[in-house]
Amino acid sequence: MNYRRDYIIIHHTGAEEKNAHQVKQYHLSKGWRDVGYNYIIERDGKVVPGRSLEIPGAHTRASGMNYKSIGIALIGNFQNHRPTERQLAALVDLVTCCQQKHNIPTTNVLLHREVPGAHTLCPGRYFPAGELRLNLTDPAHLWCVQVGAFKNKERALDFAARLRNLGINAFVVER
Repeated sequence: MNYRRDYIIIHHTGAEEKNAHQVKQYHLSKGWRDVGYNYIIERDGKVVPGRSLEIPGAHTRASGMNYKSIGIALIGNFQNHRPTERQLAALVDLVTCCQQKHNIPTTNVLLHREVPGAHTLCPGRYFPAGELRLNLTDPAHLWCVQVGAFKNKERALDFAARLRNLGINAFVVER
């Protein structure tokens, strides 16, 4: 069954796991069918696919969001520190791609704590929500930087960041 994805919910894992595999193993140890998030962003900015969008998530019970959202978690406890710059850059790119693919407006990109009925501090007090929102725009107003046009992904990410610093909403895709 296909579920409609109208929201993107941003999380932190709330712990200091070393990688997405460790997060998945923890969720499986709780008896879940898979990791609860649809994507996990590791400290180095690597985006790891998680739970398929074909099944409900296990990341935000409040407001029925597991059935109508994409859950993205960054590894770390942002009650104690900020995410890494690479995590933030990858998050902007991933959210932008998800917005475009699923036609999700920026107003529907929520922090876990912003979901009506959620009683949580997630993704933590040091998560830079304002910075994230400054780098997002609605899907109709985006510039795409293709990794294949550069020697490596790092250069494409740097170029997209420079464009964003100039006020041009850019994201990176790998094709």
